[in-house]
Amino acid sequence: MIDVGIMDRSAPVPLHEQLAHGIRAAVLAGRARRGDLVPSTRALAADLGLARGTVVAAYEILIGEGYLVARPGGGTTVADLPLAPVLSSSVPAPLDVVEAAPVVDLRPGRPRTAGIADAAWRSAWRRASALEVASDVADVTGDPALRAAIAAHLGRTRGLDLAPDDVIVTAGTSDAMLLTLLSLSPRGSRLRVGIENPGYPRVRRLLGRLGAEAVPLPVRLDSGFDLDAFEAHDDLDAVIVTPHHHYPLGSRLDAAARSRLLEGAARVGAVVVEDDYDSEFPHGRMPLPPLHLLDPANVVSIGTLSKVLSPALRCGWIVATGVLRDRIVEARTDLDPPVSQVQQRALALYLAEGALARHTARRRRDYRHRRRLLLDAFAAVDGVTLTATDGGLHAVVLLDDAPPASERAMVDALAALGILVSPLSSYAVPGTAADLPAGIVFGYAEPPTPALMDAVGRIIAVARGL
Repeated sequence: MIDVGIMDRSAPVPLHEQLAHGIRAAVLAGRARRGDLVPSTRALAADLGLARGTVVAAYEILIGEGYLVARPGGGTTVADLPLAPVLSSSVPAPLDVVEAAPVVDLRPGRPRTAGIADAAWRSAWRRASALEVASDVADVTGDPALRAAIAAHLGRTRGLDLAPDDVIVTAGTSDAMLLTLLSLSPRGSRLRVGIENPGYPRVRRLLGRLGAEAVPLPVRLDSGFDLDAFEAHDDLDAVIVTPHHHYPLGSRLDAAARSRLLEGAARVGAVVVEDDYDSEFPHGRMPLPPLHLLDPANVVSIGTLSKVLSPALRCGWIVATGVLRDRIVEARTDLDPPVSQVQQRALALYLAEGALARHTARRRRDYRHRRRLLLDAFAAVDGVTLTATDGGLHAVVLLDDAPPASERAMVDALAALGILVSPLSSYAVPGTAADLPAGIVFGYAEPPTPALMDAVGRIIAVARGL
């Protein structure tokens, strides 16, 4: 039996979070040691007088954070945690006494993959691999079962009323973006596409490879996407936006701004490409409907499993209707589908049987807990602003009133300590005045929570040292 402290049923904190906190404290204090077998969920629930679901939810949080390890057929054990103590987030050590640490890669874009290969995952792949393999690709838009499962998934999670034919399976966001751009017809000598500045660097690299012109449109810290700048261009063939949670600054387009964007695009005949990249994790605020729901004829919506499962899967989708869909299908036919039939069948089973929804719910609890830890850690740090935390899996640290050179100094100092982050300036279009302060972008989903918070303590120490 683990000493988990007192459970207060009258407290505003849910019981499963209280239990997770108690077990976490026991592990960090050494009362539960690495390799120790923890009680089964049924046994611990009976001992504490709790519902078994409460214990299951607490274990899921701790497994996601890396404090516990679930071994199929072997029970759940305490993880082999780093021996170095976690630095206090409220009083970080001075910069000159922080010891070197193993590399912790906090560059954004990586979800936590521990626990994906559960019984539902293994069952889906086992059944998919047992089916006969077709002699050729029957449908370039993707396996019918997977497209139907994605349509149903987007109906539940994003309110989209889709037919399976509205869905085209892709090898992730980059493939979807490339396919969409290839389907567009320029009105002038070459394609002109509005892009967010700062924004997702791969978008401008794709446009460069295609010989298209990227037209940077400002996204500001205080006001978000600059619609005035967008409306000043009447010759755009398309505009690419992240309306739900701007990457990387975290702003979003409210209902009025969405209407204005769509009206402006329709007025000049520009296609709106919506990158709906992390709508599964709207921390602390209600999700807004996708742009495709408001104007399906003129919006191409792109989604992916990269942020929910893993970028290594290379699977996503395009949602498009009418003429836009037909052009994208023509481009897909020319390029050939890149996602294997076995993978598509396995993912179709995984989605249709509700396993993805359950996995997402577990991850949402884990990421919200991590987000709270970050907010608490940075709350009392002077001269530093933590932002972009209202959704997704990354955060931005701004160095208030610091010279531009401080950004590179911070990135280099953290790299010397074994912590990899991205400089905020790397998201700006080169040669433009993006009006960004010095800062860094880091992901908080992938490493175990003890390693994450140790790294956060070091980030705070470096920021204070600068």
